[in-house]
Amino acid sequence: MLASDVDGILAAQALAYPAFLLESAGFFLNRLALAPSHCWVAQAEPPAGGGLLGYLVSYPWDAGLPPALDAALASLPAGADHWFLHDCAVAPQAQGLGVGQALVRAAAACALENGLRRASLVSLESATGYWRRHGYAPVAAGGAGLAEKLAGYGPQALYMSRGLPL
Repeated sequence: MLASDVDGILAAQALAYPAFLLESAGFFLNRLALAPSHCWVAQAEPPAGGGLLGYLVSYPWDAGLPPALDAALASLPAGADHWFLHDCAVAPQAQGLGVGQALVRAAAACALENGLRRASLVSLESATGYWRRHGYAPVAAGGAGLAEKLAGYGPQALYMSRGLPL
């Protein structure tokens, strides 16, 4: 991912999510600055018209609560052992082509190469089945703090985790 990809990312995000989940350009630039090797895009080859097919934003994290939506981070946690998959979206014209799966696999391999041994994410209600099929399971611990964080992601959002490799 490059800073020049952010306009395409914002367009794909707007097609993939309801308005209350949309994150700003500043969010994407913040995560790109903190973890450039963990932020990915899939682009169509020029003969097919070019353009962004999907994106994935992830970064090293700890086993604690997931970060809030659209909140800038000053730094990443020292000694992070988790790969936090913050967001993965595929443009409508690319759905069903394996773009999301390719992004997740490439980013997870990079995370493993960087010493991260567990993956975690917040799943929206509509995607929980997808993530379960890929080995993720709900994280039960977290109490009221976790419930508060998840509320921003919509009803029935789950904090999920699994071991790496995928």
